[in-house]
Amino acid sequence: MLLEPDYPKEISAALSLKPFQVEVILAMTEEGDTIPFMARYRKERTGNLDEEDIREILAQKAKRESLYKAKQTAINGIEEQAKMTPDLLAKIIACQTLKEVEAIYQPYKLKKKTKAMIAIEKGFQPVADKIKQGADEAMVKSEFTALLKDFSLEEILDGAQSIISAEIASEPKLRSFLKAQTLSDSVVIATKKSEKMLEKLKEKDAQQISKFELYKDFKQSFKALKPYQILALNRGEQLGILNVKIDKTESMETFTQQKYFRDIGYKGAGTDLLTAAFKDGFSVLFKSLENEIRTDLAETAEDDAIASFRSNLEALLMTKPDYGKIILALDPGFRAGCKAAVLDALGTPIYFDKIFLHQPESAKKTLEQLLTAYAPEVIVLGNGSGADETLDLIQSVTKTQVYIVNESGASVYSASKIAQEEFPDLDSLDRGTISIGRRYIDPLSELVKVPVEAIGVGMYQHDMPVKKLEERLGYTVEDVVNRVGINVNSASTYVLSHIAGIDKRAAKKIYSNRPYASRAALRKVLSDKVYEQSTGFLRVPESKEELDNTDIHPDQYALAKYYLAHKNEGSVEAVFNAHKEAMQKLYPEVTSLTLEFIAEAYDKIGKDERVHSSHRKAEEKIDASTIVEGCVVSGVVRNVVAFGAFVDIGLKNDGLLHVSQIANKFISNPAEELEVGQRVKVKVMSMENGKIQLSMKAVER
Repeated sequence: MLLEPDYPKEISAALSLKPFQVEVILAMTEEGDTIPFMARYRKERTGNLDEEDIREILAQKAKRESLYKAKQTAINGIEEQAKMTPDLLAKIIACQTLKEVEAIYQPYKLKKKTKAMIAIEKGFQPVADKIKQGADEAMVKSEFTALLKDFSLEEILDGAQSIISAEIASEPKLRSFLKAQTLSDSVVIATKKSEKMLEKLKEKDAQQISKFELYKDFKQSFKALKPYQILALNRGEQLGILNVKIDKTESMETFTQQKYFRDIGYKGAGTDLLTAAFKDGFSVLFKSLENEIRTDLAETAEDDAIASFRSNLEALLMTKPDYGKIILALDPGFRAGCKAAVLDALGTPIYFDKIFLHQPESAKKTLEQLLTAYAPEVIVLGNGSGADETLDLIQSVTKTQVYIVNESGASVYSASKIAQEEFPDLDSLDRGTISIGRRYIDPLSELVKVPVEAIGVGMYQHDMPVKKLEERLGYTVEDVVNRVGINVNSASTYVLSHIAGIDKRAAKKIYSNRPYASRAALRKVLSDKVYEQSTGFLRVPESKEELDNTDIHPDQYALAKYYLAHKNEGSVEAVFNAHKEAMQKLYPEVTSLTLEFIAEAYDKIGKDERVHSSHRKAEEKIDASTIVEGCVVSGVVRNVVAFGAFVDIGLKNDGLLHVSQIANKFISNPAEELEVGQRVKVKVMSMENGKIQLSMKAVER
């Protein structure tokens, strides 16, 4: 009988947590509590779990529920066909993964009967069992005379072998054994496809061939295989450039056969019938397992790439905002021209124009007129095609400071429903230019409007499952928005919708009823649950209650005021011990953790956590012809990946700073030393075919 798992017990063991922590998270989630709220305001109850801990608990619960449901579906499906046996039931219950359940259940899902099923219906199972005991052709012929009256010996033997092969292909223990053998002893092999096959590629795909030269004769063990290599191999295979497989060695087959013989209690040398059946079953099992392992590898590589993407995105979203300046934003371009937009001190567009790079005198005149009429304090230039030429033009007419911003995703935003709602009377080019300008003003507020996969701070993002990518990157946006805290009177609905507990409808309701004189005023427009979940992440700087401009939750105000009145009496722990009883009356769940949070939050009152700028200030244009090996230049880290980082040094292409060139010591992860937006000094090691190799070693920092 299949019993539903004890989820808290299993999850706590898997994650090395206490069962009560898992129980609390599952219970609070059922009650509608959000992850940011639980992580920040229920530390006392959860045992100080953070957002990632909570997400992992919920992911484990979903995974185990899916496995339980898959087992139940398989059992019900097989029982409906009246084909369930005690042995089959035990195998399904013992399955540890969805893949194992699927391997057992797959034959029973097919509309068309398999050869093994047909053979069983014909009564050949006893023959298969006899072969597993060592029977040869002669023994079958002598012991199954009744069957031979209705079927030929060839049909009986073929059917019996099909039954054995099917058993081998779906046996969970054998699958697990072979998987361990494969991961331990085998290798991943990649070869470039023949020239004849490559000639058949579409022109666009054929242009990618040179990128896979490293993998044209590739062999690597699973232990040494890097996540980015897995993604590269998969892409090369998808493009039709590479053949990729897992090596099926003779020793793996031999050891698996020996394991199978032990499991069925067979001790002799394999008969021709048993060996042939095993080979057929092993072939099916290995092919299925190869697909499973490669899927597992891809998922691991995707997780690694997304983790890098999340780290880069967090650094970008944490860029310091710069409000209160009149800005001239420029979206560079050749054929369609360069779009220009003037934004006022609040970031509102007040004028649009266009210049053409192939008409330099006219373009200069237009720029001069814009500079005279609006006196922008900053010029913000997108880093797209034509950026260098546009920068030359700007610097030929003004000394106004120019900042280069990453425009990835601006065109996606400009054609989106959000952009249409925000600027219904503007065309997509104007919307994109506004987005570029606002990325300088407040990257967080602007980038939340862009599909996260289009922001351009990761690798292979277009190869990732969209749902998985959006979900994981969405976590980062959620964490940053809630970590920073939002001024409820100035935030857009798009930012508000990322606050814990607030959906798009609630965001619009909050936005429509501005301004608010206090957090308490939000009670008039929000339900009790939404108010509870969201209010601690919303700021009201204008409020007479100073705590309304902190991370401290209104539920904790009485406690906070009591603590602040006594905080000079000693350490947090000392104050807690001295006034524990009084504090518990104000906030029953109070611990020293609560007071530490209140003290830290109060010290940061009115402060923005975003203190670093990742905007690149445009210097005089670097002439590539003057750069020689050994030159030291300044740059900004644009992307951190598993094998290094890409650095913008002012040329058309970013330079590659390989992980081995980042520090004068061994580092396994570039993120240990670098983050997106960081300013670095690098030495140019080589420049060839547009590829720039950089190094930070031996450079004064």
